[in-house]
Amino acid sequence: MQFRRYLTRCSATAAVAVLGFSPVWPAAAASASAVGIAAGANLEGVSVYDTADVLNDEKIKDAMAGIDFNEPTKVAVFSREGKNSDDINTETLTFARDAHPEWISQDPEDYGDYWADGYFIITLSVEGPGDGQIGTYFGEDRKVSTGQMESIHKAGYEDFNLSRWTDGVIAVGAKGAKIMNRPWYKNPALWITTGVAGGAAGVTGLAAFGIRASRRKEFAAHLDSGREHLGNVSMDLDATELSARTLPSGSRHAADLERRFADFMVDYRSLFTRQQELEAATKKTRSSTSGVARSKDFNDTAQQLDATDDAIIAAAALYTRSATWQDAWRAQAAPILEDLEELPQLLDDTDKKLGPAGSALRSFAATAQQEVQDIGTDLAAQAIDVDTALDRLSELRKQLTERLEAYATARIGAYAKSKAEEKEMRESMRQQRYAATGTRGGGSILDVTSPAELFWRVGAFNIGYHSAVSAVDSSRQAASSSSGVSSGYSGGGSFSGAGGSSRF
Repeated sequence: MQFRRYLTRCSATAAVAVLGFSPVWPAAAASASAVGIAAGANLEGVSVYDTADVLNDEKIKDAMAGIDFNEPTKVAVFSREGKNSDDINTETLTFARDAHPEWISQDPEDYGDYWADGYFIITLSVEGPGDGQIGTYFGEDRKVSTGQMESIHKAGYEDFNLSRWTDGVIAVGAKGAKIMNRPWYKNPALWITTGVAGGAAGVTGLAAFGIRASRRKEFAAHLDSGREHLGNVSMDLDATELSARTLPSGSRHAADLERRFADFMVDYRSLFTRQQELEAATKKTRSSTSGVARSKDFNDTAQQLDATDDAIIAAAALYTRSATWQDAWRAQAAPILEDLEELPQLLDDTDKKLGPAGSALRSFAATAQQEVQDIGTDLAAQAIDVDTALDRLSELRKQLTERLEAYATARIGAYAKSKAEEKEMRESMRQQRYAATGTRGGGSILDVTSPAELFWRVGAFNIGYHSAVSAVDSSRQAASSSSGVSSGYSGGGSFSGAGGSSRF
């Protein structure tokens, strides 16, 4: 913040000197309006195929619609009349192949060997009053450990044993939603312990209370953060408007910022209305998934504006070569220099099996820092203009990203023991990459104007890789432990889809 406040004062002064007057920026188009983001519970649809004629389809669909899923998920429920000797894993696969091929991955790399991404399939085999089997099956991006799958099945046992088939399926769906793609910090131990002491009904009530309280806390955190970012934008608004007027025509990077400034003013005005609506939100709204999504969108937009005005003010200092232009340049170089400083730690444990991928990163680290220094020297000597300097920085960051992508492939290949583990690790790293990518403050023009996926930060890579290893280790440990869950598909050929069944 000190960097920006300093630039704000000096850039505004420099801009007045250049223009010779105090401009007033015209209002942005009044016809534009802010678009609020509504969010559901990450449920992409529920299909019920009740061939056993024991389920209440509408009750299941209504209940699932009220359940939070950690990632967008399609739920398919299949009931069948069975007998004790049935292998419902194979029966489910046969049903899918015959009637619902969309449940099976169509990815050419998989050759139909896995369940389709995004799917959570629940199979209920009714074999008598209170007797039967329950199976759950998962797309590779939704799969869980064997122990976790067992806990999903157990959630429905009490209802199934009393022939409350619909309630049992709903309980299995709710438990699966909590576990699939669950962030590491949402440990379920509290609810499991409470369930042992108080029974299923007590767990449901207490868990719901905890979830609502957690949502209200998250709602408040997003609102407070967004309010702070919006306050920063308001404090710098005059300087931001003035700086935008000093951006030169004919400059590609400056033109990008000018286009963003038009939207900036529209979003800025709309945020006050959205802030008032969020502040007036009822307890019920603050406890809902959609309410949290609205507060998050408010915070994200305010953060983006806060970063955008930093970039505009820094750009004005660079292009007008004001007294603070060197501080502004340091802000442009900071992201790549931070990444280069973190590379040695990333490469400390490089495996010899990685081949040229690790060597390419080491070589890049050795030369890129000097290149950043050379760019700054050329800019100071006016041997290059601002656009050229930014282009050279952008190219360096893209080269780092390319090398990190190759390094990721090598690390995954060295650690994973199967195609399924490789896919799991890639997905985990992808999620962390984009979760850590966003519009950051500090005055970086490239971070504001470049597509989010263009640059992969070293810190995000490190977090993503360790998260991927942890996920695979957890799956391996769970697979090696004993469990009452039966997996595998007799007669399924090479099918390796995640899932299994158990008796109740």
